[in-house]
Amino acid sequence: MPVESWIKPEEAPEMAASATAMIDAALTGSGLAREAFWAAVRKGYNTPYNDPQPRAAAEIVVEPAVTIAVSEPALPVAAMAAANAAEIRAA
Repeated sequence: MPVESWIKPEEAPEMAASATAMIDAALTGSGLAREAFWAAVRKGYNTPYNDPQPRAAAEIVVEPAVTIAVSEPALPVAAMAAANAAEIRAA
C-alpha cells in the first residue's frame, strides 16, 4: 500500500508546512542554506548508482631507482664473527 494512500488531500498543506519547519529547524546552525541543502539532495537523488567511467590517467612519472653506495667493503661472515668474539672477550 503506497504511503500516500493514507494522506487526505486536505491534510497535505499542513503536512508540507510541518515538514518544511522540521527541515528549517534541522538546518538552523548548520551553516547550510536551504537552497544548498536541496541542491545536495537533488544531486544525490540524480547521481547514478553505477561507478563513473574511469578518467584517463595523467602521465605517470617514474623516478629513477635509488642507488645505495657502501664506502667500506663488507666483511665475510667468519671475519665478522671473529671480530664480535674478540669484542666480547675484551669486555
